[in-house]
Amino acid sequence: MDPQQMMETSIVTGGMGTVLFYLYTKSDTETEVAVLGYLACSFLMILLHQAAPLFHVNPVKKTEGIYRSINSQGLWSSFLIPTICVLGNFITKTDDKIDSSLLFVLLTLTLTLVHYNPSNASQIAGALLLLWLKEIFKQQGSSSIQLCVFNSIMFYSALSKLPQKFPMSFSYGESIIVLQSTLLIVNKFLFRTSILQENEEEINSVSDHAMIKIAMLAILGVFLASVLLHLIREYTSKLKFYIVYSLVIGVFLIFGLPRQNPIVILVEYFSGNLIRFYLVTWYGLLTAITVMYMLLHSKQTSVSTATRKFFHVIIVAVYIPGLLLDPTFLTTASLLAFCVMCVIETLRHMDVQPFGRLIEEKYKLFLDKQDEGPLALTPIYLIFGLSLPLWMSFIFRIQVSDISVYAGVISVGIGDAMASVIGSKIGRVKWPGSSKTVEGSLASLLSQIVTLYCLQYTGKVESSWTFITLIAVTITTVLEAVTTQIDNLVLPLFLYTILLLNML
Repeated sequence: MDPQQMMETSIVTGGMGTVLFYLYTKSDTETEVAVLGYLACSFLMILLHQAAPLFHVNPVKKTEGIYRSINSQGLWSSFLIPTICVLGNFITKTDDKIDSSLLFVLLTLTLTLVHYNPSNASQIAGALLLLWLKEIFKQQGSSSIQLCVFNSIMFYSALSKLPQKFPMSFSYGESIIVLQSTLLIVNKFLFRTSILQENEEEINSVSDHAMIKIAMLAILGVFLASVLLHLIREYTSKLKFYIVYSLVIGVFLIFGLPRQNPIVILVEYFSGNLIRFYLVTWYGLLTAITVMYMLLHSKQTSVSTATRKFFHVIIVAVYIPGLLLDPTFLTTASLLAFCVMCVIETLRHMDVQPFGRLIEEKYKLFLDKQDEGPLALTPIYLIFGLSLPLWMSFIFRIQVSDISVYAGVISVGIGDAMASVIGSKIGRVKWPGSSKTVEGSLASLLSQIVTLYCLQYTGKVESSWTFITLIAVTITTVLEAVTTQIDNLVLPLFLYTILLLNML
């Protein structure tokens, strides 16, 4: 048996099993019990497939040459987004009805199992799982059912096509997280607009509402433009690249924005708010420092782990002030930053001149060994992983003063960076089957505990010093040492899932 994979499976089982048990103790309606029944049975099925290689049972889904070359394909990761959505529904529930977006995310578990193991037994098990959701389906209107079916078809189709289009860029679990979160956010924005229906305490003006809408429209435009560019397959045509991007994003902004002058919206957004001016100035300074740092090291042939983790320091310096002072502004800024990173990666991957080659030269020095495929995803995952807890909190209208919103900052920005730096410098004792060291993990845990204490001291963060929080940080630290998935993506979601228990 592979000790690393065995430890990873054990940690995930303990963490998610605890979450399911805690949810069961809080469920008080038939719908909640049905959802938990489906979630628990799906998790059991996922664990059976996750643990199969431990007993020398080959997974049915052949992954060689398609997914990243790692011991575990991280099937357990598919459980994170659905669990977060169920937790969000428990925390903010107003009635006993499940909307179509949550129903779709739950269905992705069955679709994942059938796709991963397309045997007759798996298909029968998937059909039986759906019996838990029978009453929930009856609650949905015809339009909701149609939307759910459409999303499910898109998800199942992309589950095969995405890794084939970009081989060795994803593990199986990572591709599922990317598809689940992307379709969820798009669905919420286009069809339920939950991300724009926050409490008045969170969004206080029309300009705040409009700026988040602009950021979301920009992301949708970038996604659609990128898909169109890949379909027409003209990678080297810079004229076609700029025309497609300009047209698609322009159409989204023109038809999606309210009939108001964008300059007026921008002025209203910053007028009378000195904190936002300070944050923009601070972010501009950090951007300049980052560019200078990359240029300074650009002539080197290789960089150390400590050098690459500089970007974690920068990202922490971005997110902590934003979360403490103006979470709404950080939501807009992180959405736009994610959009910019996607455009940069598209330029690099398609080799669009004059920027493609320049970006490739500056990027390749700082890329992680986990970037095996044609896509450089670890930089995008860094922003995505730190931002997703904040975005999810806005989607489900969870208070942004809770410690759960800091899950990415704590686990990746602080913990993972300290583990890598200290482990590479003084680490001697390695975890079984892993290249990570015990010394690095201890440094990671200590740094996260110190961060929690500092956040508690500010008086602006709730639940930062509870038993659940300390246990969650400890479990996530061990998971960081043994998981084969990309830390920037899975650790924030894993920690965020457990931290949400503080709010139940």
